[in-house]
Amino acid sequence: ITERKQAEAERQKLQAQLAQSQRMEFVGRLAGGIAHDFNNLLMGIMNYFELCRDRVGLDQAVRGWLDEIASDARRSADLTRQLLAFARRQTIAPSLLDLNAAVPTMLRMLRRLLGEDIELVWLPGPGPMLVTMDPSQLDQILVNLAVNARDAITGAGRLVLETKSVALRQGAAPPDVPPGEYVQLAVSDNGCGMSPETLEHAFEPFFTTKANGEGTGLGLATVYGIVQQNGGFIEAVSETDEGTTFRIHLPRGQG
Repeated sequence: ITERKQAEAERQKLQAQLAQSQRMEFVGRLAGGIAHDFNNLLMGIMNYFELCRDRVGLDQAVRGWLDEIASDARRSADLTRQLLAFARRQTIAPSLLDLNAAVPTMLRMLRRLLGEDIELVWLPGPGPMLVTMDPSQLDQILVNLAVNARDAITGAGRLVLETKSVALRQGAAPPDVPPGEYVQLAVSDNGCGMSPETLEHAFEPFFTTKANGEGTGLGLATVYGIVQQNGGFIEAVSETDEGTTFRIHLPRGQG
């Protein structure tokens, strides 16, 4: 009876993981299609802006209005790039990358981003941690997770970055992820954490718990899309008032 109950619980867990994966895949396709079309419209707006600007003198009042249009268009283009990253449709140039060597190059910028009250701790695992991905995507992951941690911490706090090698057996990963050798990048903070209800929707685009105008709701969605695009998966563990840990698993690169 115990074995039967354990098997049933495992089956329900796998079904829930598969349903979540399928839902995120559907949302990703929808978001990617909208972002692609919207990006084409923005390109047209920017082209017409350039034509108008070339015909308007610096001393004319309309020049300031055109500059505002261009500024809003650029911000909109940034949003579409984040949506395309979530939908795994952004253009990338993957290369063999050692996380133990690449992450330290971002630490200075991350410390400035976090501020003086948040301690940044770097704990690299032994040996090279090789993955195949675009270096700019690693920067996107680190920045988005650091901003997410900063906003979750009130006053003094701690953010820990850690790498290690992981061997995943059959059934230890989500249903659509093959077993094998992976490199894990864990990002942990001791902030306010998330409730189970919030955690369930954390990676969905435009979902945010921040006040209106304080966030786009695309930070974690961008991270999710990048990890998926590189053949990996991401797990989030969080409890209210206990902090949050994101564990990113990327296939180990060969080299």
